[in-house]
Amino acid sequence: MSEDKKAKLKKRRIRKTLLAVLFLVLTFGMFTYLNHVFSIGESDSNKQIFNAFYDEEKDTIDAIYLGTSAANRYFINPLAYEEEGMSVFTVATMGMPMFYMPELMDEVQKTQDPDLYIIEMRWLLKDRDMITDAHIRRVTDSLKLSSNKKKIIDKTFDYMDGSKGMLGDISDNKLDYYVPIIKYHSKLSQGEMAKADFIPWNVNNKTKGYVMSASTVKRVNQFPARLSDEKAPLSDIAQRALNEVLDYCDNNGKDVLFVLSPYSVQKGQMPKFNTAIEIVSERGYPVVNFNSEEMYEELGINWDEDFYNSKHVNYCGAEKYTKWLTAYLAEHYDLTDHRGDAKYESWEESYKTYKAYVKDGIQVLGHKDKPGGEVKVIYNNLAEDDDEEE
Repeated sequence: MSEDKKAKLKKRRIRKTLLAVLFLVLTFGMFTYLNHVFSIGESDSNKQIFNAFYDEEKDTIDAIYLGTSAANRYFINPLAYEEEGMSVFTVATMGMPMFYMPELMDEVQKTQDPDLYIIEMRWLLKDRDMITDAHIRRVTDSLKLSSNKKKIIDKTFDYMDGSKGMLGDISDNKLDYYVPIIKYHSKLSQGEMAKADFIPWNVNNKTKGYVMSASTVKRVNQFPARLSDEKAPLSDIAQRALNEVLDYCDNNGKDVLFVLSPYSVQKGQMPKFNTAIEIVSERGYPVVNFNSEEMYEELGINWDEDFYNSKHVNYCGAEKYTKWLTAYLAEHYDLTDHRGDAKYESWEESYKTYKAYVKDGIQVLGHKDKPGGEVKVIYNNLAEDDDEEE
């Protein structure tokens, strides 16, 4: 074979190799993009919290607030910074299972070294029938691929397993937790996609984990809480989850504060909380229970003005809660005042974002640029938002 033919053959091989590599790169890119799109959407407020956390500068968070929407709808993180200069970030999703908290703390500590964890206790009312696939996915689909994500997925199946059999109505296909397009491929045909879900980059929560929505500026009258001094056992799944969290905290070396945020407690719920509070206290951890007549009075809770449904405060109630808890944290924990530090400029910006959202007050339904008029006040403490749970 002549040298000229050899050279041409070599060029063809190189061209074929380059085309093959390009094909693989494009295929991988398309697969990655489709898994990004056909997953929990970038329009989802829960996903946006994790996106924002991952983008936080290393070692800039003083405290992590863990829990369900009873956390991310209650604590206004930018307001805590404005009041005391503390950087508290809320990692909380709708119905987030408490049994994920140990792995989430490990995930946090890969990039942050918080002095304090704040744990919302509202989830402890759950039993197996109250835990849905959506509660699971809002965590697993939002986490970056890591050993902690694998542990959380494995734990989900452990809670579902045989004799432990604590979860129902959850997918038993482990692969679709890692390849979400298997789970969500029908979203487009079913009309469940928002425009933001198609963008190839992450959308971040702008207020350090506090979630703002139309409900933030909505007012719905509520019945006062049904309080009780009685005690009742937790469900098996709640008891197991609480024990696992306490065992982890015993060995983590961080301060931990448990809280029970104020809401329209229903008949039969407070006895379970009383049991949980007793368990946590006996293990040596402080608990702030905001559900007592004394605490309602101290916070200035107004059942006609401070809530948008029976389980969540609007921003008026959230400001009362945040200011009280921020003062408590400043008094009982050595959290640094970062105000004026250029490294925390994003926290100052987050406060501006919050103030812009609520500047027109409780009569605005939605963003300041999309006023919705006056709120119809309905006396019905069973009114709920379909996409929000404790």
